Amino acid sequence: MGTLNRVSVWLGVILIPLSLLLGYVGYRSLADASMSRTDAAFGAIQLFFMETQTDLDDPPVALNIARFTAPLSLAAATLAAVLAVAGQQIRRAILRWRGRDHVVLIGLSETGTELARALRERDQKVVVLEADPAHPALAEVQSRGAVVIIGDARQPGQLRRCRVDTAQQVVVTTGHDSINVEVCEVLTHMVSDATTVHAAIDDESLWSVLGRVQVEEASDSGSFDFFHADDRKALAFIDVVDRSLEMMAPVVHLSGEGGLAQRVLVRWCQRRLAEGARAIVHVSPATYSAVVDPLLATQPWLESLISTAANVPASCAVGLVCREGSDGTALSAALAVAGERHVTDVFVCSTLPRGRAVLDLKGVSDKIHLVPAGSAFREPESFFGHSWIELMAMARHEDYCAAERLRGITSRDNPSLVSWDDLPESLKDSNRSFAVAVGSVLNELGAGLVPLGRPLDADAIPVSSARMETLAKREHDRWMNDLVRDGWTYSSGPKDPELKTHPLIIGWDDLDEPEREKDRDAIRAIPRMLARVGYALDVPAGR
Repeated sequence: MGTLNRVSVWLGVILIPLSLLLGYVGYRSLADASMSRTDAAFGAIQLFFMETQTDLDDPPVALNIARFTAPLSLAAATLAAVLAVAGQQIRRAILRWRGRDHVVLIGLSETGTELARALRERDQKVVVLEADPAHPALAEVQSRGAVVIIGDARQPGQLRRCRVDTAQQVVVTTGHDSINVEVCEVLTHMVSDATTVHAAIDDESLWSVLGRVQVEEASDSGSFDFFHADDRKALAFIDVVDRSLEMMAPVVHLSGEGGLAQRVLVRWCQRRLAEGARAIVHVSPATYSAVVDPLLATQPWLESLISTAANVPASCAVGLVCREGSDGTALSAALAVAGERHVTDVFVCSTLPRGRAVLDLKGVSDKIHLVPAGSAFREPESFFGHSWIELMAMARHEDYCAAERLRGITSRDNPSLVSWDDLPESLKDSNRSFAVAVGSVLNELGAGLVPLGRPLDADAIPVSSARMETLAKREHDRWMNDLVRDGWTYSSGPKDPELKTHPLIIGWDDLDEPEREKDRDAIRAIPRMLARVGYALDVPAGR
């Protein structure tokens, strides 16, 4: 629909002036040359209404062309106008009949608006539910091809209009934590288990609690991902830093203030701990007072990883700068760090949306790298890729591939031994289902979650062999039932993601020992999966 509308508009824009010009030139170059300029212009306009002389013996080529292009351009312009007026109604009708695998955005906050733009640029089907009919961003997202519905998301009827039951993702960003939580409560009874609901929580204390609970509790209806904007920005920022450095930096210098710098500090340290390393972060006394000290009450484990120094130590070659507000303040801090000879790279986290950052680093210093985290975290790949479900699912897949290769299995033997990006969607869904099911394993163990505060222990999950066997059997049954529910069937041949056939859709008793060991491996992988999202497993003694 959007493509047809754009084509119609461009046809009109190009053909209308072209037809006028050709018509005018054609009439002026008639053999008798008796037509005045005014009459030629009027005749060119008449062509749009298919009114032209038909008794001409030898009409000029230009006039002949204009006789066809003029009504065609008028038809294109009319079609564009009709589509502009009726497009929303047509898209809504299609949504009612065939709505599936779309993204529902509830509330056009800054995050919702930027996400809508990015999704439509990728031709993703988008439905926007906004309570304010005068919201300034409505016209833009509607012009980009999103279906816009005006209504209160706390009303089940409005959510049904959005077809949340068949949506791929639902993003709740109304700008009010209380409303976001209410909407999630309603969605609990409406979304399918294949839908992930991402809800913004601005209050850090509330987000911290909900973030832990969402992992601990398994849900039978949908998966809920409560996110904090600063946390997502921090993850996007660290991703860029890690990709830019050839190897992990065990020692960094952090200069910052505010909530974003706190989230960068926590996430940086926990990512290194999840990798089995013990990174050290150097900070100035001012940064310690503004960033570290407020965190120690809830994150006491950080103290052992922080070193305070007035200057950047000689052992530190990488600087991180995270300051809220003006990019100019961040640049000033970055230049101070980059001025140290031993510093090779300084990464500046810009919180402003794309197009509004004021830093122009060309010619300032080759050491300084601007990371537009304020926009980067809203890119769909980053936004959805940093949900706890996706991070844990990726960790599970990586662990599975590593275990298979240790057994001597290659991608020729097992087509699943590919990167996460190359994995078929059906197998990604299998890993996501296991991530969501981790909560039921925690409940079975009577275990809870605590912040990851030390390097991840390589030892297996601390449970008895009998309990491990029970958990492994349950995991196999869950995995098999999920595949069957998704349309997979048994086949004695090799696994085929396209045909959805698998030779292991059989009972636990019929599995050979190597296959049972894979299910035990899945349970053993849980601590590494949890570490990826910043948690450690707290299992009571004797379990």
